[in-house]
Amino acid sequence: MSAADLSSQSFTQQDIGTKSKKKPHRMADEAAAECLFDRLRQHQQRSPDAAEVARTITARINARLTSHDKQVRQCTLEKIWDKRTNAIQMLLTILETSRDTPTSTYITAILREALCLKQGKGKKCSVNNLARMQCAYYFISLKGTQIIIRKLIGIMYDKRDRHSGTEVILQDLLWILAPLASRDPKFANKVRTLGCVRTMHLIFKGHYTDNKLIFPLLVILKQLAKNSVTTAILIRDGVVTTYERVLVSLGFMPTARLRLCLDAIDYFSKNKVCCMQIVKTGLCSVLLRVFDRWDRYEGRIRLKICAHILRTLQHLCNIKAGRRSLCTKKHVQTLHRFCSQCPDEPEFDGLLARVCSVITLCLKHQALPVPASSPALFNLNPILKGTNTTWPCHEDDEDGANSDSKTINSDLEDDGPDPELDLEATDEYSDLDLNDGDKLESTEGEVEKSHRLKSDSIQSAMFFNPNERDIEDLKRYFCFFKEFGSYNKQVRLVKSRSNSRESILKDFLQCQINKNGLSSLNLSLTPECDSIFPIMAGPLQSSTLFQTCNKINESTSTSSCSFLKIHKDLSKFSSFALVYCTIASRVRSVIPFVKVAFPDMIGGQGLAHPEPLNKMERSACRVKLLSCVDRAISPEAYMNEVVYDLDQLNSLAGVSDNSAPKSTESIFLSNTDEEEITKLNNFSTRLSFESRFESGNLRKAIQIGPREYELILMPDVNSTKRHQWFYFEVRNMIQGRPYVFNIVNCEKSDSQFNFGMKPVMYSVKEAVLGRPGWVRAGTDICYYRNSYHYASPRSHNKCYLTVTFNIEFPHTNDVVYLAYHFPFTYSMMMTKLWQRSLQLPPNAYLRAEPLCYSLNNNEVPLLTISADDTPTNPIADREIIFLTARVHPGESNASWVMDGTLSCLLGDTDVAASLRAKYVFKIVPMLNVEGVINGCHRCGLTNEDLNRRWSKPSPVLHPSIYHTKGLIEYLVRVWKKPPLVYCDYHGHSRKKNVFFYGCAGAESWCGSDRNVPDEPVKYLMLPALMHRISPAFALGSCSFRVERERESTARVTVWRHLGVTRSYTMEATFCGFDRGPFKGFHLNTQHLQSVGSDFCEALNGLNDTATSDDIQLTKDLNGNITEISLNGEAVNSAIAVDSEPGSGSDSVLRTDSDEDFD
Repeated sequence: MSAADLSSQSFTQQDIGTKSKKKPHRMADEAAAECLFDRLRQHQQRSPDAAEVARTITARINARLTSHDKQVRQCTLEKIWDKRTNAIQMLLTILETSRDTPTSTYITAILREALCLKQGKGKKCSVNNLARMQCAYYFISLKGTQIIIRKLIGIMYDKRDRHSGTEVILQDLLWILAPLASRDPKFANKVRTLGCVRTMHLIFKGHYTDNKLIFPLLVILKQLAKNSVTTAILIRDGVVTTYERVLVSLGFMPTARLRLCLDAIDYFSKNKVCCMQIVKTGLCSVLLRVFDRWDRYEGRIRLKICAHILRTLQHLCNIKAGRRSLCTKKHVQTLHRFCSQCPDEPEFDGLLARVCSVITLCLKHQALPVPASSPALFNLNPILKGTNTTWPCHEDDEDGANSDSKTINSDLEDDGPDPELDLEATDEYSDLDLNDGDKLESTEGEVEKSHRLKSDSIQSAMFFNPNERDIEDLKRYFCFFKEFGSYNKQVRLVKSRSNSRESILKDFLQCQINKNGLSSLNLSLTPECDSIFPIMAGPLQSSTLFQTCNKINESTSTSSCSFLKIHKDLSKFSSFALVYCTIASRVRSVIPFVKVAFPDMIGGQGLAHPEPLNKMERSACRVKLLSCVDRAISPEAYMNEVVYDLDQLNSLAGVSDNSAPKSTESIFLSNTDEEEITKLNNFSTRLSFESRFESGNLRKAIQIGPREYELILMPDVNSTKRHQWFYFEVRNMIQGRPYVFNIVNCEKSDSQFNFGMKPVMYSVKEAVLGRPGWVRAGTDICYYRNSYHYASPRSHNKCYLTVTFNIEFPHTNDVVYLAYHFPFTYSMMMTKLWQRSLQLPPNAYLRAEPLCYSLNNNEVPLLTISADDTPTNPIADREIIFLTARVHPGESNASWVMDGTLSCLLGDTDVAASLRAKYVFKIVPMLNVEGVINGCHRCGLTNEDLNRRWSKPSPVLHPSIYHTKGLIEYLVRVWKKPPLVYCDYHGHSRKKNVFFYGCAGAESWCGSDRNVPDEPVKYLMLPALMHRISPAFALGSCSFRVERERESTARVTVWRHLGVTRSYTMEATFCGFDRGPFKGFHLNTQHLQSVGSDFCEALNGLNDTATSDDIQLTKDLNGNITEISLNGEAVNSAIAVDSEPGSGSDSVLRTDSDEDFD
């Protein structure tokens, strides 16, 4: 019931009884307040122009708010806060229309009392402040912010009315704007739209010494500093000089005003023009003087003041002048003194990391001690010669580190530029003139316009794929679907399914007859296969492929067969190790190999026992971080002896000219580690390293201490970046002594090494003693920025990061292998395929054939798995499941999951037999064979992320993607039967557990997708089944968003352009689990293989006849899935949503994230 209704109607007996219980003066106060607001309402309705009446009423309301009686004040405030009285709206209307100064003074005083928070203790104060915050949001919804700003402008520029009364109104208006500024998300835009930005600065310059106004002004300017456009306006108006004066006038006492001032300077310093002005005005020295008094401050405000100053200093390091001003001896001593005196408390870890970052950034640039060009170079000119293809198509801006997921909560991987990265990347470290800031405001609109045009063009062409291949070209892929019968049988099956007299395949055959003038149809597959791979490889590879296709054509049985050239002449009686060495010797690599790695040669499994996640040792991480700073300041105090140099070894071997592909076929690779560990130990003072084996990655090792080594990783082939994957051998160690390994050229801004992950270690002596397997190893693990700068001119202001860990080797004179994750090499995959082809269960169908050849002439295998064709279960009637893996070579966990899938499908179990009888599996187990062979992290030989090339792959540069997409497109457009499921296996470096990324039109970036009715049951059934079956699967981590920057990934391309509704990316963590039965433990190879077999079991339970009524989806407020119910049975009733990696208290483990990549 409204207040008007209360005044017009008589109270019921119950109302009278209730109010009689209140104190008499309380009732009188409420009645008086109610009467005042009724009079104000009547005045507004009947005589809004009567200024004297409005002045009288507002004066009485203001008098009640300033009364000495708390009860009177409280009753009046409650009436103002009550939306039913419309008090706020009436006061705003009068304020906007009134030209009477006393009335405006009273109203601003009333609004200030109603909106500004009060300091105090007790429940009553907190309740009132909560009401004030709610009132502020209501005030904003009534467009109160704009009214107050316009009133402020009127007072500032109406010089005729300038007197003591207007100063009071100005003070109240600023105090009203302060709480609105922090709660109105569009405050800066409103101030800019009304042309009040420079007015605010003018008030700030004129009143920064006024103790009554400085606090609200600092709050308002801080909010304006958060907006890039208002920041540019204020910088051009000289706000930096004003802040320098304000900071001097405030002194060094740790007050809220000082914190607000430093906070605003932090936001302003994100602009490089502002950084230049900070240096020129001397504000940088003032900031360091404040920081030098950190030990005199106490409590939380000390941490906040120091954090604001350090972030500003980090921004100053983005320009040359800033680094020069910080690099003075006095300033470096100030920062280093904080490092040595910093309290050993967790809350100071973040400050310590920032101080170390500032020191390393402002010191003289220290480049990595390796040549600018990598020895891993592959000449693409011979491949491109005679084609219209150019290279590179375009270089990826920044690697996403993990499949198609840039952020940890969604698949936000990153081919698109980051605005902050772009800002840093333009004219790096150049000194800027003050007028450079003028470009910011003008270019912002152009960028927004171009993005809008790009978005519109993509949406308009969303359901038309300009990269569709010619139908005649697609028909040539029939040779990879021989399991469906002869060529003529495929024609009849397509005709019967389409019920059309004009079959597409029949048209193709007729076209071939007319073209060649043949009287009878020749079903030899050689010509078709010849046309599929005209540019893939040399004559040797083409002829081999033709022989393969002829053999397929001649084969009439559905038994196992392998047509891979690398399996030629292998004895079925040979051991796994011998076959592995033989296959590895046939692999072609960019840098020739000298051996095979022992773990890979014997299967590469990890130990099955549970291994807990690492617990960070803060003190050890602090020591390592400070040691890094000391090394940057005094490098001459450390040893610098090179113990392994791949560049030099490559040069001595005479292979510095990479004009021709390298092959090791003439050399039989083997492993002699078992003999090496039996030799007498020479007790060498240094370790020896080796990485010239398949998937190995170590470029240089430098001894900097008695047992401490700096390691530098190889970039991807034909690249200078993307360092993450490592795999190398260590010898000559002594048992029981800790060795420190610092890998100093990591690029990701954060890593699971900060959140429990350990590297993996394999001991040859342990294997000989009967305990073979990879184990998690390492102590004192942490991840932080170091003093080495990027060599690229566009990125030379960025520093690399270090992952450091201590290893105590279990044996003396051992041969030990260390790796980022459990390796799974190309040769291991081929060896296991050969092994499985000899051990097929009854009635199983397996065909392994080369899909194509890589740029270095290595085979890319295609597997077909099903059951034998029977009259009651024709193979051509079965649904098709298409699986791919390892498009990113550093994600070896994807291969282990695929290994579990293959083991399940080719196993002699009822589940495997059911799957083979139900489906035809088309599997490409390794898409990026060159990246895997050569130890790359993200790319192959072309320095391109192949998972960003699916929308328009090149048959020359991206053959595996081109032909894999061609197979799926053949199924969709020629065979007229799209795959039931497509799944691409990946690894995730920033999240734990195993989860899916899928595609939901309702969650697409494109409005056209959202307008199409969605069928959640189709894409949610498989994740729900996985969660029910697999203990490693985390339903809460799944995401089904379709984002614009993911349009060229496999998952989105197959969903959008090829129409496969169940198109997924399955992500497996590198680290471990934070939920379920394995919570708190690392994952191992057995877990990964179990995930692969669990996926098969989920496919077996997939029901294509399910409807939307059979599945219910529940999400939390953040959009994360919390519950999926199938047929009324809850799959999970309470699933905790993933916590973000890096969340938690600010610690030494945290680094400054300038990119987000996975």
